[in-house]
Amino acid sequence: MYVCIICLLITMDNSRSFPKRCDFIKTLLVLSFLAAIPLFLLTGTLTQQPLEARAPLAEALAGHPQLASDEFSKGTGFVASDKRSSHIQNATKTRQHKTGFPGFASLTSQVRCGGHNAPSCDQCPQGHGAGWCNGECEWRDGACTRSSKLNHIHPDYFKIIQRYAFQPVVNQNHEHVNVIMVRAPFRENDDEDLYHFYKDEILFLGISSFESFPLKSCNPYSAKYESDYYLNMFPGFLHMMRHPEHHFPPEVKTILMSQSDFMLDEPMRYGQSHANVEKIYDFVYSGGDQDVESDCVGWASWNKNFSFVREALEIMCSPEFNVTGVLVANKNKANTKACTIPESCHGKIVQTTFLDQNKFFDYLSKSRWVFLPQICDASPRVSTQALSMNRPLLMNKNILGGWKYLVPGQTGEFFNSATDFKDSLRRILENTRGETSPYQPLDFVKQNFGNAKSGPRLLEFVLKHWGDRVDLPEGTTALFPTGA
Repeated sequence: MYVCIICLLITMDNSRSFPKRCDFIKTLLVLSFLAAIPLFLLTGTLTQQPLEARAPLAEALAGHPQLASDEFSKGTGFVASDKRSSHIQNATKTRQHKTGFPGFASLTSQVRCGGHNAPSCDQCPQGHGAGWCNGECEWRDGACTRSSKLNHIHPDYFKIIQRYAFQPVVNQNHEHVNVIMVRAPFRENDDEDLYHFYKDEILFLGISSFESFPLKSCNPYSAKYESDYYLNMFPGFLHMMRHPEHHFPPEVKTILMSQSDFMLDEPMRYGQSHANVEKIYDFVYSGGDQDVESDCVGWASWNKNFSFVREALEIMCSPEFNVTGVLVANKNKANTKACTIPESCHGKIVQTTFLDQNKFFDYLSKSRWVFLPQICDASPRVSTQALSMNRPLLMNKNILGGWKYLVPGQTGEFFNSATDFKDSLRRILENTRGETSPYQPLDFVKQNFGNAKSGPRLLEFVLKHWGDRVDLPEGTTALFPTGA
């Protein structure tokens, strides 16, 4: 079209020279067009957002349309398509990782093949084929290789979580993700070095799970560290505090969440299947693994406030209340020695050895409520296990973690000290010894906790603050700290 217009203008100027001039202009325009092609390609390359810049967020949002809001996707160039997802997967597979932490130098290289271990995936089968290629490995193209489900996590992930302080995280399909929880103070000499070595490769978050961590322990039998040592170490923290702003610096992202918020399906099922079991005890108290040989004086006994339990038993076993109950893990494992309790409690209080989970649930199902007198406890799992089995709580109001589980009159009763203990005890006894009870602990825990509620909340927390760092398996809808 442009050629015709130019030619027409030339014709108007000098009709006799029209053909020659038109041919010349045609040639000039063709050469100009050819010269412009590289410029267009270069411009497109410079203005196109690199795939690598978009891949992390795209991966994080893949399979989460409910989270891919304008706030998450604005300005990212994210395109939710199968083609884009395949590019993202390829980018993940070719990513280079920093490995070789000095503390692992003495470790023998091992992978989990399913029911056994081997130095590497190709050595898992041992001549047995695909049936012996599981765990961290998978059978692909006639060979045993690293599982494609592990493409999203660091190659040293499983070495790291062998150490007590470091806890793995999985999604709803039990696939590991590149997030590790730090659940306790560092125990091994180079744990902190390990964290700093991998902190740019793996997202480490703190979690309330052990004593008063991350706060300084109130247990005199525990190792000591400065009160602010762990408060600003990690980019985020799942905490149990009433006022986190008084402890964490502003740059640390926090969420009111702890280990005891998760993994409640098992006690819930047990409670439902044993709902009609006869109640023969008023209460259950879980002592962890008590220091029986020292008459319940030591780390575990302090943590579970057994000194107060002895005071409370004087009141509970009195003729005024005539309480019956179970003290779990109050005898040694040989079942030959028990911690001393008031004489008035003999015949009313059962003392047990350390119990496995199902045996503990059995006692819980035969009891009316759970006694939680402890203070120095960040995440008392027995609290949510009891609620999941529809058992209310008699809880110390000063407890560091777990206070959020108690709504007076709905999930149990608080007591503040020995001065008001009688009143709280009387209320919970009156409310549980009859045919009906005003408490609704199971409804409360279903509405607020457990994997179905806490898993999506944890995922949203991670995506909101670190969506550009964490590559999640496609279809991830929830995250759970596990292995505790």
